[in-house]
Amino acid sequence: GDVQGHDTHAAAVMGQLRIVLRAYAAEGHTPATVMARASIFLHELDTDRFATCLYAEADLSTGVVQVVRAGHIDPLVRLNDGTCRRVAVDGGLPLGLSAEFGSLEYPVCAMELDPGHSLVLCTDGLVEQPGADLDDGMRALVESIAAGPEDVRALADRLIEMAEKRGGDDDVALLVLRRRALTERRPLGRLQHHVAPGDPEALTRARHMIRSTVRSWGARERSDEIELVADELITNALMHTEGAAIVTLRVLSGTDRRLRVEVEDSSSALPRRREPGEQGVSGRGLLLVDRLTDVWGVEARGGGKCMWCEFVVPERA
Repeated sequence: GDVQGHDTHAAAVMGQLRIVLRAYAAEGHTPATVMARASIFLHELDTDRFATCLYAEADLSTGVVQVVRAGHIDPLVRLNDGTCRRVAVDGGLPLGLSAEFGSLEYPVCAMELDPGHSLVLCTDGLVEQPGADLDDGMRALVESIAAGPEDVRALADRLIEMAEKRGGDDDVALLVLRRRALTERRPLGRLQHHVAPGDPEALTRARHMIRSTVRSWGARERSDEIELVADELITNALMHTEGAAIVTLRVLSGTDRRLRVEVEDSSSALPRRREPGEQGVSGRGLLLVDRLTDVWGVEARGGGKCMWCEFVVPERA
């Protein structure tokens, strides 16, 4: 984050804003809610300053990163081949201003870091150069990251040294996060499939895709459970929203081997568990998901949500 100004008052505001951001995050709010509440806090603070901010929440097991941007510069990602790219994130107004103008919507961008990829977040003090356009500075930063060392600490040192040599009055904040490469295991499996609404055959094709993929990944003994749960999640997404359902299957590597199923839809409404009753049909979906999976949950994704569940599967011989 970066508060407007370079004086002690700006530093004091940043200290307060940092505390409330951490507090809202610790309460378990979604990234968009954290940003909206921080904006309201800054607006109600006795100051005329605003602040830009880039907030990222990383799932260390899957590499999925949810990013929210409030008037800040975009994040950068360095890939395994050494190339670097700028990730365009739809953003909202800077903190303080969004509350003042009643525009507290902060779109969430979901991205995924593969093993070996590095995420770079920084303030404009690392980018701005005297007499140069901000876009030119971003392109120069992309080139510097691509040409820099692979080790995150060495890369961070290199970028800070370059900023110091360039000079300037602005301070610099830099964060480099690298997802460790998996050297002792095979590459993780991952497959994504779109299920269009209004297509009677789409759900059938999705079932076949899920069944064949799960069995090819060596999880045949749980393929029926995984297919049944995925079918339930996809059906609910198609029934209760007007858009497509996006199904993602991936293998997670850690203390145990898990197969994760994610179903994204365009509705922000969270599912509610209901007692179906003896003769009822509605309400049995989440009960089935809870009984057949090892763990499941729901999280916000952009303007919609993602229902996810995981199944522990034995390592293939």
